[in-house]
Amino acid sequence: MSMASQTKLQHEIAAPDELERRTVLDRYQILDTPHEPAFDRIVRLAALLLDVPIALISLIDADRQWFKSRYGLDVPETPRTLAFCDHAIRGSDVMVVPDAAQDPRFRSNALVTGDPHIRFYAGAPLVTPDGFSLGTICAIDRAPRQLNAREAAVLTALAEQVVHELEVRAALGEMYEEVSEGRRATRTLQGEGARLEALLNATGNAVVTTDPDGCIASLNRAAEAMFGFEPGECVGRNLKTLMSDDRDIDLDITTSPGAGIGWRKDGTSFPIEISHADWIDMHGRNASGAIVRDCTERRLAESESRKRDEADQAQEKLAAVGRVAGGVAHELNNLLQPIIGLAQLELDSQPIEGSTEQLETRENLTTILDCGAQMRSIVRKILMFSRKSHPERMQLDFRPVVERACKFVAKLLPAGIRVDLVIQTGVCGLATINEAELVEVFTNLAINAAHAMEGNGRLSITADRLELPEGTVMPLGIQAGAYFRVAVSDTGHGMDAITKARILEPFFTTKPIGQGTGLGLSLVYGVLRDWNGALSVDSTVDVGSTFTLYIPITGTH
Repeated sequence: MSMASQTKLQHEIAAPDELERRTVLDRYQILDTPHEPAFDRIVRLAALLLDVPIALISLIDADRQWFKSRYGLDVPETPRTLAFCDHAIRGSDVMVVPDAAQDPRFRSNALVTGDPHIRFYAGAPLVTPDGFSLGTICAIDRAPRQLNAREAAVLTALAEQVVHELEVRAALGEMYEEVSEGRRATRTLQGEGARLEALLNATGNAVVTTDPDGCIASLNRAAEAMFGFEPGECVGRNLKTLMSDDRDIDLDITTSPGAGIGWRKDGTSFPIEISHADWIDMHGRNASGAIVRDCTERRLAESESRKRDEADQAQEKLAAVGRVAGGVAHELNNLLQPIIGLAQLELDSQPIEGSTEQLETRENLTTILDCGAQMRSIVRKILMFSRKSHPERMQLDFRPVVERACKFVAKLLPAGIRVDLVIQTGVCGLATINEAELVEVFTNLAINAAHAMEGNGRLSITADRLELPEGTVMPLGIQAGAYFRVAVSDTGHGMDAITKARILEPFFTTKPIGQGTGLGLSLVYGVLRDWNGALSVDSTVDVGSTFTLYIPITGTH
């Protein structure tokens, strides 16, 4: 049976009850009446509490649904054939449509495929005391979502409030519009006020309302807990003492529309997102309210995610550069072999003493061999960075290896540089490394430090061990587990952010031309990566730099 046939059959079966239902609706004399503040307050409250862009009080007539009050929607009515509420009034509970685009009843509905592009719908029937459903109060969103039990209870309570208002209106008749402002205020305070306060306290969102002067009129319990105030303690204060739209939030992220800063009672600040709503109060004055969300955890998570992405991109870039450089270095190494070999054979064939021409030949050949040796050293460093060269690794007792490497490095440094070595007592265990590579790593770091300190200063080397849990290792690009941590710190001139971002790139150097190849730190990075470790850099201009090595612990004594 088609959907149209099913709908027709439903109307036919329900025809007697439907006629009686419409008779009851007509008795309330509510259709096509002007906006009334009592109903408008209820739909604004529904939108605020359920955090939706559209809220309606919909009454189902013979061939249309007419909106007694609407929030976020311009049209006053729609055909009944398109009305979600026509389905909702056939039950007694809240009807929820999480995603209308996936619901066979509504996916081809013009209100889904076109404006207002309904995706989520929740409607509570407006059931009269004699059991007739006149329509609904409904909440609508343009994105799929769910309705939790608390929100369903809020919507049901608001439906009861709408029916109560309809009953009062019908009982008073023409006097309804003539009730004095004072009596309306009294009734609001005594009845509706208590009801709305209960609803506001039932929601888990922080809700703040203000009076026409911008002073705080109320905070629900969630807001009091968020900002750290006792009940009623901050009523009457200017709203700006509680929150502001200042975007200067000290979290390494870009804020979004509606972002601001919240101020707790103790003076601490935190990032928030604010959803505003404005209305005219019962005295005809402008008032406003807002749902406030604490974004601290989400913003920190976004910041950590961005840092991980940046670390991944940096590692991918270095790996790509390494592959290219490694391929070039491999070809150069093949070409160097015959150049150095033939030059050495020619040098060996020249007499040590001879004519001026022979001596010049020896000198030229010696220069060729010296340059070839330097080139071979550069090629070896490139191959180590790209890991096309794989020195043998073995499990070594880490503490004595570090001590030997530091003693070797200390002999290479100028007399004006003091070396302080501190190895914590907990540094014991095995690491799968190559000792010669570790010496070269320390040598490169020490030489760079000596250059940064211009021959005078303090080089501090500290070693300890630590456990890196999940959630802390992503920026380093390593696995969680036990590591030796070695920090090499200098008192040099430090680096700015631009230099720090490029410091590990092959051939990047801050030294004058001819004084460095720019491969030392690239080699350090490549060696640690091959050991399944990591390198981090921290530097402050005019203070110094710290290079921290993370080397996996692979065994115990």
